[in-house]
Amino acid sequence: MESRVNYTAIGVFIILFSIALVAFAFWLGKYNQDERQYRRYKVYITESVSGLAPEAAVKFHGVDVGKVESILINPRNSEEVELILKIKKETPIKTDSNALLKFYGITGLAFIEIAGGSRTAPLLSNDDDTITTIPSSPSLIQRLDESLSNVAAKLSNTLNRADRLFSDQNVENVAQSLEHLRSLTAQIDSYQGEIKTLLERSIALENNASESLYAMKEAAGSVKTASGNFNTLVQTKMATTLQSLEATSKESHTLIKKLETSVDRGDYDMRTIAAPATSELSTLLEQTRTLTTEMEMTLRSLRESPSDLLFKESTPKPGPGE
Repeated sequence: MESRVNYTAIGVFIILFSIALVAFAFWLGKYNQDERQYRRYKVYITESVSGLAPEAAVKFHGVDVGKVESILINPRNSEEVELILKIKKETPIKTDSNALLKFYGITGLAFIEIAGGSRTAPLLSNDDDTITTIPSSPSLIQRLDESLSNVAAKLSNTLNRADRLFSDQNVENVAQSLEHLRSLTAQIDSYQGEIKTLLERSIALENNASESLYAMKEAAGSVKTASGNFNTLVQTKMATTLQSLEATSKESHTLIKKLETSVDRGDYDMRTIAAPATSELSTLLEQTRTLTTEMEMTLRSLRESPSDLLFKESTPKPGPGE
């Protein structure tokens, strides 16, 4: 009876082992099949990867496409961390794609995000024999750290300058300047009455100057009008005088012709008759010469000083015989 039970147990063990062996073979085949669906990429990061562990997720625009296979220090550059990423082959990683470190909320757990990659950019080539490197970008925490460091440096520089600006000596100088300004303001206030009087006088002087200019303008217009009227009058009188002289000359010429005719006929005793006529003619010529001289002097005086017509500023020169 005991031997029969042992054979049964051995048979059950063999059957279970066979089943497990078959299951392992199927699992191993499936694992190899999964391996053929992935490609490996390298990423070099210069910042701390605290919170990132092997088997961490790799996301492409937020979609899980793989995982982190290994994390180690770059043997060729101790400032870099080398990551091996296992990513599905159908993931469209482009030449302008980049990898960066991200975190899940406030838990501190990290993952790798593949970002970028324009639609027109070519795919990043990756052969089965070589591992292609995906460029990395600084994480949000690193960018914030750099920005805060720059802000802190600028703030420190600003505070240093503020300390120099508000030194005791500068504060004392500012206080003295304010005191001088207060004194100057008080002096200006004391001169307000004089300034007001000066402004009023300036306004009055400006009004008087305006009135004077207006009066001078009217006087100039009057002088111009009077000069024009005088020129018209002189021209009229001159024309009348010249006409009279011309008529007198014609009459004298006619009289002379008549006298010559009478003398030729012997009608008159020339000496007896010519004596009174000669005297009158001499007088007429002398008066004509005097009138012409006076008219020339008058015209010359008006040409040199037209204002004499109204104001009699210049003293007339004496005429011939005066």
